[in-house]
Amino acid sequence: MDKINFFLEEGVTSSNRVLHTPSSFAKNNLTYVQEAGTLKSLKPHWCERDNVESYLFMFVKSGNGILRADGDVEYEIEQGDCIWVDCRKPYAHRSSEENQWELMWVHFNGAEVKAYYDFFRRTNKTPVFRALKPNAMTESLEEIIGLQSRKDVYGEFESALALRQLMTLIMLEMKSKEQKVSQELFEAVRAYIVENYTNDNLIKEIKAQFETDGLDIQAEFKKRYGLELWDYILNRKFTVAKELLRFTIKPVEEIVEESGIRNTDLFYQLFKENEGVSPEEYRRNWAQWIK
Repeated sequence: MDKINFFLEEGVTSSNRVLHTPSSFAKNNLTYVQEAGTLKSLKPHWCERDNVESYLFMFVKSGNGILRADGDVEYEIEQGDCIWVDCRKPYAHRSSEENQWELMWVHFNGAEVKAYYDFFRRTNKTPVFRALKPNAMTESLEEIIGLQSRKDVYGEFESALALRQLMTLIMLEMKSKEQKVSQELFEAVRAYIVENYTNDNLIKEIKAQFETDGLDIQAEFKKRYGLELWDYILNRKFTVAKELLRFTIKPVEEIVEESGIRNTDLFYQLFKENEGVSPEEYRRNWAQWIK
């Protein structure tokens, strides 16, 4: 298969692109376009780049192909997929032979882009996602491409705004994707913790029972509830410890074990950090049977 550096060879692609040289003001202060356009592959080829100070966003209007990124990982790309890569790192893409793709893309950069991109990769884990609102993606890219006919500084402000709106659209896609992870699944995880909080290998059990391909149960739990899974389990144990202190006459040593905390130093530390008192003081303050 042919290998080229970019969309230049006649007969390889049919492209409509606009190169933009940002002003010094834009480079120093704004998010700015470097290149934007559309492309129809005429024959399959590898397009490879790396060590370029740019971020590339592509939307696949039709066809399919392959993206190679994150080392040598290959991702199968289909119509409706979006690709966002950091061009400082090696990447390559290739249209399929049977169903050659049509793309829309923009190369862009700027001070705030890295923060958006890093959040995207923490959330999505791969550089590829399926657009839930493909029309919004194409409209955003069409606006960005159209704005490149503006050659004054105000056009650069408009482009910066359009790029931020594109990145915000991507973030909202990540939010929608996250919300698709079943609420019932995580309610089941929480119920499992309530029933099995004293198990010493509880996190391992949860991962074995609830994780599926592509789902990091601990990472998803943190995003959903704002707590590490282990902290949530420990919180459950601590709640049980408080209940036992308030509503039973069991000695502290027995409660340390029955709550699943099983470490006296940690037990006392939890009460000091969360209640500001020792377990004995907590019992005196809250246990009705003592009063």
